[in-house]
Amino acid sequence: MKKIFLASLAVVATLTLAACGGNDSAASKENKEITVGVQLESSKDILEIAKKEAEKEGYTINIMEVSDNVAYNDAVQHEEADANFAQHEPFMKMFNQEKDANLVAVQPIYYFAGGFYSKEYDDATDLPEGAKVGIPSDPTNEGRALAILNANGVLKLKEGVGFDGTVADVVENPKNLTFESVDLLNLAKAYDEKDIAMVFCYPAYLKPIDLTTKDAILLEDEAASKHYALQLVTREDEKDSEKIDVLKKAMTTEEVADYIKNSSEGANIPAF
Repeated sequence: MKKIFLASLAVVATLTLAACGGNDSAASKENKEITVGVQLESSKDILEIAKKEAEKEGYTINIMEVSDNVAYNDAVQHEEADANFAQHEPFMKMFNQEKDANLVAVQPIYYFAGGFYSKEYDDATDLPEGAKVGIPSDPTNEGRALAILNANGVLKLKEGVGFDGTVADVVENPKNLTFESVDLLNLAKAYDEKDIAMVFCYPAYLKPIDLTTKDAILLEDEAASKHYALQLVTREDEKDSEKIDVLKKAMTTEEVADYIKNSSEGANIPAF
């Protein structure tokens, strides 16, 4: 009887170890997956290139596509994604402040010039009195748009506001321009609206309206563009993890840099 009891214990121990081994294997596989939220098609393309590099380190990159400018941050904050690649750091900081979140920018990937476009006018000085100008509705991108107008003498902002200016900070407005706040994703559509004389837009949203940055009547300078470089973003507690280190390396290869330069007609510039 004693021999039978010991044999039974051995079987139980063997099954237990096997089960534990299976769980470890599953956990190990799960830990080798990196989920990244994106909103732009170009961000998805870059991650497709990065996948090959990550695979060399034994990691798989899963791409989570979202359709708005909030979901990718919510996904990271709520640990549904490990990182996202969809925004500049000022926008991320605004999200942190509004949502009491702990996201951090860990690697700039590329930058581009924000600009203003007009269907009717070739120069901002030609805008008529009281012309309506389309600008982003969120504070960080509103500040970016107004900074361009300030730098080009179209209006004057309160001293010291920098990139954080709002319409309320306009102290000189020679043409008495009025401002229409439009969601960032809808600004390209506003370009075709008859009552809007000029609209702010990013290169990534110009293709549907058959424009490039060469068509801009106002463009920001390189220093401003770098301030708004598109960043890889993760959580504070994840920033030094192996998977984020692998992701950073995979997204900053020569192949990625070549794609950034060649796929945008020069509008996007690698930031690494």
